[in-house]
Amino acid sequence: MFRALAIALLGVAISLGAPNTGCAQQTILFTEPFNGSWTGWYDGTGGSIDTSVYSPNGGNSSARFHWNQGSTGESGGARRRKFTPSETVYVAFDLKLGTASAPWQGSQMPFHPHIIYLLTDANGDYSSLAWTNLTFYIEWSLFTPRLAIQDGQRINTSQLTNAYPGLLGSATPHAVAGGNGSQNQATPISAGYYSIGAPNYANGTTWDSSSANLSNDRWHRVEVYVAMNTVSGGIPQANGVIRFWVDGALVIERTNVYLRTANFASQKFNQFVLAPYIGNGSPVAQDLWIDNLVVANQRSAAASIPAPQNLRVLP
Repeated sequence: MFRALAIALLGVAISLGAPNTGCAQQTILFTEPFNGSWTGWYDGTGGSIDTSVYSPNGGNSSARFHWNQGSTGESGGARRRKFTPSETVYVAFDLKLGTASAPWQGSQMPFHPHIIYLLTDANGDYSSLAWTNLTFYIEWSLFTPRLAIQDGQRINTSQLTNAYPGLLGSATPHAVAGGNGSQNQATPISAGYYSIGAPNYANGTTWDSSSANLSNDRWHRVEVYVAMNTVSGGIPQANGVIRFWVDGALVIERTNVYLRTANFASQKFNQFVLAPYIGNGSPVAQDLWIDNLVVANQRSAAASIPAPQNLRVLP
């Protein structure tokens, strides 16, 4: 009886003492256990189901993405999955980079590989990935987590600048990832634009973790959250949110990001893409594995409450 009472009291204590996580009710948009069916996916066929390598967190298979030396990625192309449009998106998955005998080398460049892309309802079901009205990237530079954006289609070519803030925060049509102003306020690692042939330009802004939080030949739990900024009175507000967790530890956080503009005030995320890609070609033959994918509108409150420490229930 005393043990039952102690457990009940412990539950009350945890409930009353739990921190305010700020998490709203989570709605699952879709899940993917990578068991071989690829239900709901469309477009390409890149990636294969691997029954010999899988996460210890559940299941008996995973998605394997392989590069031959010199290849840019899987020959099957991008796999896409539509979901209910949402201003906020939470992505979680188990990740393994490389093996003991074939260590993960990434691109060995300051850019790439691109891995996961979130697209919006401002583009079509089969749109380009690298030149859109907004692409949000979830990736890593070797073992350093990275979040990035590009919105090259929105660049106002009549007012090109890398200055801060440029057109950002104005009602004038503009891009937010470079070309019409830099998100210096949001402390990106890099931002800029470049010509891809008149009259078009491409752009990009990245945010990196301060540490190499990932490692070779080990399963990690990766979580990412992104929330569109608001537009008030026709003026974009610098209140977009981006977060990246590795094994429960928050490694990237910005709460003052521009993602939407006045003429895209209702823009929402609606497409998830798996398309691992190294533009200059992989420096070696290498692999990564993804398992137990969850895409939702919010991080669950349970995921953000730390486990109680040094507790003991007496008999």
